[in-house]
Amino acid sequence: MRDTTGLSRGVPIVKRFEPYRLANGLIRVRGELALPEGTVLQIALYRPGDRWPATRVQFPLRRGKFDSPPMIGPRGPFPAGKYRFEIMTFFDTEWQPAEVLRATDEGRDLRGPGITRDRQGRAAFSHTEDHRL
Repeated sequence: MRDTTGLSRGVPIVKRFEPYRLANGLIRVRGELALPEGTVLQIALYRPGDRWPATRVQFPLRRGKFDSPPMIGPRGPFPAGKYRFEIMTFFDTEWQPAEVLRATDEGRDLRGPGITRDRQGRAAFSHTEDHRL
C-alpha cells in the first residue's frame, strides 16, 4: 500500500456544501466539488448522537455541482433540528463509472482535504458538516 501522508494536502475538494429544506419539509444538499464529471456521491444524514445514518442518497456530480435527491425519514420529513451530513465516495468499480476511474487513475491522482484510502488501499473521499435546519 502506498504512503498516505500527503493525500489530504492540496486544494479543497469541497467548494460549497449547503443543506437546505424544501417548502414541504424535505431536506436536500447542494454544492460544488472539485471532482470529475459523473463521480457518484453519497450523502448520509445523521441525527444527533446516532452512529448509523437516518437516510442516505446517491447521485452523480454534474459539471462540478450537485443537488441531492430529497431526503425523507420513515415517518415523513425530518423535524427541525441539528443534523450531521456526510458526503462520501469510493473510487472503485462498484462506485464509479469507468470514465471517472480513468480520469483519476482509480482515485490515486486525487489530493486535497478529505481524500484518504480505505482498508484495501483504494481511494476514498469524505467530508462531514453539522447544520441546523
